[in-house]
Amino acid sequence: MVGRNARPPLCLRYLQNETGKDSGKTTLLLLHGAYASTVALLPIIGAVRDTHRVFALDLPGWGVSDDLNLCEMDADGCTDVVIAAIRWFVDAVVRSDQRNKAQPVSVYAHSLGAYYAIGLARRYPDVVSDLILACPVGLFSTLGDSGAYWALLFVTYAHCRLLRVLRWIVIPLVEACTRSAETRFRVRLACSPFEGANVLAKQIHFEPCNALWKRPSLEALSAVKARASLIFGEYDSLVPAHQARCLLRLTREQLDCRLLRKAPHSLHIDRFVSEIVRIIEDREGRTAPSGIAMLAEGVHRSKNKRAHFVGASFDRRDSLARIVRVYETVLDAPLDFSL
Repeated sequence: MVGRNARPPLCLRYLQNETGKDSGKTTLLLLHGAYASTVALLPIIGAVRDTHRVFALDLPGWGVSDDLNLCEMDADGCTDVVIAAIRWFVDAVVRSDQRNKAQPVSVYAHSLGAYYAIGLARRYPDVVSDLILACPVGLFSTLGDSGAYWALLFVTYAHCRLLRVLRWIVIPLVEACTRSAETRFRVRLACSPFEGANVLAKQIHFEPCNALWKRPSLEALSAVKARASLIFGEYDSLVPAHQARCLLRLTREQLDCRLLRKAPHSLHIDRFVSEIVRIIEDREGRTAPSGIAMLAEGVHRSKNKRAHFVGASFDRRDSLARIVRVYETVLDAPLDFSL
């Protein structure tokens, strides 16, 4: 259906806050991050369910959506298929009961979901009107302090082995001790050996003490037509906070890029939810510029003036080695970050 070769039908699980005819409300598509599912998006759904048509999707290979059987594909091929699957879902489900089926939707995405959301907006500009990206992994090639540990987990496929053991031990124990259908569902979801993690492993280049994202999406973001807002957490150990400062420097503070104090990578804090709702409400009926044009100009400007940026927008707690590594990896010519 979405693959390059003949494949069986793809089953995608999603949550929706209402059914039936188009109610005239703005449509919001939610995409979760790695090692998560629509369960992680429940706080967002609860906050906007009365004002928006909300669809929360289990990404292919995650949650209880079908796997895509992408073991033989490279990183780019896997990304292509996942983005195509999301596009199919938008056309077949999200926009199917709209009065205007060509009307684009707003997308909120977290972590890995933000990486796919940027690719969706870049390749299909008619599908996405607004992007709200929280802790967007893969925007730059460098990861945070915990990135190398996550990379080691993915590259060695240790997560699959560990989760299978937990599945054998924990699930029978929980099912014997509780009658709660919700508890059983959450435990089965947590113990599933996600295929999505195997796909994610292909996106990461692992080094003994470091990990790099192979195909960063910075230039792809600079080319999207949708309005974009980005949210970073100050204590995020996977997506470093200095990336927010770098983006503000590149765009001369014209991009809507927010840094939440003392916020980690996880969405399970009220400040993330309230900030997302604030962005959604501020955008209703407005056509404010997104700052994307300034981002494109900043990326182009940085190709030949890398030294102008080094150390200028980073917290003093960051080491010089990391600052130089970030800029040499991200901004050195030639830029080839498109998805």
